[in-house]
Amino acid sequence: MNEPQGEPVPPVDLPAEIDLGRHRDYEGRLEARWLRRGFLTLLFVFIVAALANVFGQAAATDTASGAAGSLSVKAPSRVRGGLTYQGEFVISAARDLGAPTLVLDRGWVDQTTVNTVQPEPAGSTTDAEGNLKLRFPPLSAGRTLVVYVEFQANPINVGSHDADVSLDDADERIATIERTQLDFP
Repeated sequence: MNEPQGEPVPPVDLPAEIDLGRHRDYEGRLEARWLRRGFLTLLFVFIVAALANVFGQAAATDTASGAAGSLSVKAPSRVRGGLTYQGEFVISAARDLGAPTLVLDRGWVDQTTVNTVQPEPAGSTTDAEGNLKLRFPPLSAGRTLVVYVEFQANPINVGSHDADVSLDDADERIATIERTQLDFP
């Protein structure tokens, strides 16, 4: 092939705004490099912590029992704002329970949306402290009732909340589980 013959092409003049030392060689901007690297390292650490479940949703199971029955709760103790999560409450009757009632501390429902409760309780109310009471039909000795509650944490609900759960038979306390829930933004 024939190469074009002629004079060499003159170098292109750079626009007046371009300073090769600053824009190509980072002269006077080395601190910005370290600031950017530090920010990316911090972001990486945050992502690894999230993958390690530091910010929530792994469910923990707690159990308590009394002479009349037992209660088990499986729910996350750390949640993020906007997160939809499930609480599983297992009631086991050692004797006949005339009015098995789950009492959820105010921390379960304060700035948290309760989407569904399955099976539907026979009745629900709140007490003077704002605790949610879910009453279910009578439960015979040896029977088990599993209640699923779907919650959604509101993004403005940040901090630590008491999330205790109790099992009552009418006005008689059978079992109590003390829990704390930590909500992240």
